[in-house]
Amino acid sequence: MEAPSALPCPRCQSPRAAGPECPRCGIIYAKAEARAARQREHETPPPPEEAPPLVDPAWLTTPDLRSDVLPPETPAWDVDAQEAALEHRLRTWAIPVALLVAFFAVKGNFSGSLVRLITMPFHELGHAITAWLCGEAALPTLWKTVHFGRAPLLSLLLAAGLGLLVYVNWKRRRWVWVASGAFVLAVQAVCTLFLSARTVDMLIVFNGDAGMMVLGTALMLTFYSPAGSYIHRQALRWGFLPLGALSLMDGFDTWWASKRNFSAIPFGRSEGIGLSDASRLSGTHQWGDEQLVRRFLLVGVLCLVCVAVVYGVMFFRGRARLAAR
Repeated sequence: MEAPSALPCPRCQSPRAAGPECPRCGIIYAKAEARAARQREHETPPPPEEAPPLVDPAWLTTPDLRSDVLPPETPAWDVDAQEAALEHRLRTWAIPVALLVAFFAVKGNFSGSLVRLITMPFHELGHAITAWLCGEAALPTLWKTVHFGRAPLLSLLLAAGLGLLVYVNWKRRRWVWVASGAFVLAVQAVCTLFLSARTVDMLIVFNGDAGMMVLGTALMLTFYSPAGSYIHRQALRWGFLPLGALSLMDGFDTWWASKRNFSAIPFGRSEGIGLSDASRLSGTHQWGDEQLVRRFLLVGVLCLVCVAVVYGVMFFRGRARLAAR
């Protein structure tokens, strides 16, 4: 006979008999235990799921690198040194190449006419800037500069602007800009207060081609703008460089050709514009042919010397910086 179990009856809790049924309540033990097991499964909450790791643990292990395959240290990439070397190469070749291309463009028959269309606004701007510095109001257009006579208010506004430029750059310790602004302010004071009307007219006429060469030089030298400046950051120097080279070379070539042959001097009259600058200087101000050529060429040579000096200084300074790295 089967021995009774120590477990009580699942329903009435009386001692379990040896048979399959409880003699007291008549429940079948196997069915009651199965039902109780199913209830426990439903009542027990499922174990919480573990969140997957954000990073595969295998990635955190250090790979076993063979020392005979890889060098013990990989040299770091010096970004500043690479940029300095690239900038030095650009400064070495950009200005000579720009001047060479401008020379051939000015010499061509068809390209020379296109160059004149590009450089004429700088020619007229040279007239206008000279007028402003001499206390006169002027408006440059594509082929002619319109003059409005003396303008004291314009002179005061220009002087105030130049003074503000000097003050702001003095606060920021930009001494090159301070010196440039102070020089232009002194030139404006002399030209506005001390020059006669005849001398002012002569300077305005002369500074068509002369001013074009000076402006061209200034535009070319913007290529040496320091890194981080607006001109450098916005890549404006790549536009100023060819414009400056064409302006400088166009004015210089005109008067270099006139030096070899006075018949190349641009005398004449343009319809709707009037006498050319050379004709006005020769007629109104009585400049001779040799004086015309010599004075314009002097400005052109000084501009080329200025470009050469700045180029040489920046070239050797760049080499010294690269050698010091």
